[in-house]
Formats: sequence, structure tokens, C-alpha cells
Amino acid sequence: MKINIVIAFILWISLSACESLVTEIDDADLPKTESRLTVQAFLSPENPRIIVAVTQSRPLFGEPNTTEGIIRNAVVKLSDETREVTVPFDSTNDLYVTDKARFPVVAGRTYKITVSQGGRTVTSTCSVPAKAVVPMTFELDTAYTSFSDTTLRLKMKWTDIPGERNYYRVRAFVDLEYSIPDGLGGGKYSERRVRNRFNVNWEETIGRDNFQSDVNLDGTVFTSPTGTLRLPGPTGFGTSDGSYFTVYPKAKIISMTMEVLNTDENYFRYHKSLDNARNADNPFVEPSLVFTNIEGGLGCFAAYHTGQLIYRPK
Repeated sequence: MKINIVIAFILWISLSACESLVTEIDDADLPKTESRLTVQAFLSPENPRIIVAVTQSRPLFGEPNTTEGIIRNAVVKLSDETREVTVPFDSTNDLYVTDKARFPVVAGRTYKITVSQGGRTVTSTCSVPAKAVVPMTFELDTAYTSFSDTTLRLKMKWTDIPGERNYYRVRAFVDLEYSIPDGLGGGKYSERRVRNRFNVNWEETIGRDNFQSDVNLDGTVFTSPTGTLRLPGPTGFGTSDGSYFTVYPKAKIISMTMEVLNTDENYFRYHKSLDNARNADNPFVEPSLVFTNIEGGLGCFAAYHTGQLIYRPK
């Protein structure tokens, strides 16, 4: 009995000590922060539409979920040297959208965005790169890691535009035709052919990822990191009669679209900062703020010019 009393007393002392280490701060002493308009829009002559996302940040100190992030009643205006348009809100996608035919984006031209809502106004400008860079060569092969696991591997090269500062991003898409199971009912299956587009993923190595700049590399030949795409594998099912039905995808490449984006500095710095933020748990990466070029708010207004190479196997 005495032992139990002693143990209870020790626990009470420990809990009291822990509570004494917690200091409560009055709300009046916390830094005053307010939500800010956040704008994201990327212009390109190749895109059929201009899409603007308008949200608001959540204060660091404040009640959670007190305000909805999406802003639906903003006035969004785009302008260049000669004209200005108001971008309407698309309630289906919660975005501000206008067609290329209504407001063309021209290579080499400078654009301004103005977003106003509830007494708040933010602005930004960006210039579309004048030149496009097209991939000049590529290497495509396959790697087999198991019976049902086949991976496409892609590398491409392009020549840097000499005499100017350039920032690049690489992208690639594969249009595949392959077989999938098609249920007939009653536990019976057949197969049918479908087509889908898949994104190529890029392997990141030290000093090389899908974002690169020509600092100290002016006019040289650039090589992308290795892009990979895991192809669909076999799918098996047990049927009602006790047999086993397997569908082999028999994947066929319809086309592969390879792109080099010649971006402005804003686009490059914004996306690199997002990568750094995602790697915040990596002890070898220094923490950094997400880049913004929105005056009075947060986000990014930037531009790029796309060069494209399409490969269609015969």
C-alpha cells in the first residue's frame, strides 16, 4: 500500500513539472497576420486557354477553417501593351478561364495581371520568352525488372539558345494502347483495347532534374534526366467455372510527345522553391521560402514557350 502511495506521489510531481514547462501566450501578444490573395497563372502561346487560380492564404495564427480558400468573386484582369480583358469565373472548375482566341498570348510580349477582391488588390507582370527550343535527339529503351514489370526509359537533348539567360523545364507524355479486362457478367471476362495518355516521371540526381538553367552553360547541349514510365502489367481474375483468366496488356506506343519549356525566371524560381519546400524533411536541403512575384499577395504569374517533338513508331 505504501509503495502505491509513493508511486502515485511521484507521478503527480512529474505531471506538475511538465505543466510548469508550458507557457500560455495571450492572443493579444501573438503576431497580427491576415490572409492574403494568392494568384497562380502561367502564360504560353501554345496553350489554348489562360487559367488563373485565385485563393487566399490562411493566417499562421488564427482559427482553422474560418475562411474558404477559393475566391469566387474576384475581378481578374489581364492586359498587354494594347488591350485588356476581364477573365470570367468558371464555377465548374473554380478557376478563372478565358480562351486563347479572346486574348492571344504572343511570344516576346509582356503581360500584366490585376486581381481585386474585397478591398484587396494584387498585381504582377511577366514576359513570354521570345524563342522556343525543340528537342533535337532522344533515346528510348525498356528495362525489365520482373515478369510483369516493364519500364520505358527516355532521355532527350537540346541546344541552349546562345547569348541570353535561359531556364528550362522538360516534359514528356506517352499515348498508349493496351488491353484491359472487360466483365461480361456471371463471372466471365473478355478483354478490350483502350487508349490513355501517361506522364513521364523524371529521376532527380544531384545538380540535374527536370528544371535546368544555362548559368555557365551558355550555348551548350543540354541532356534531360532519365524519364521513366512503368507500363501496365498483366491482370488476372478467377472465373465462375473455377478457371483463371489473365489479360496481358500488349502495350503499344501510339505516340510520345517530348517538350522543352523555355521559361522565364519567375516560373523557374517558383517551381524550384516548391521542390525545395517538398524536400523540407531532407536534412541535406536548406529550408527556404516559396518564391512569389505577386505584389501585395502570394503566388506566381509567369510564362513559358514550348518546343515540341512528337515520335510515332511505325
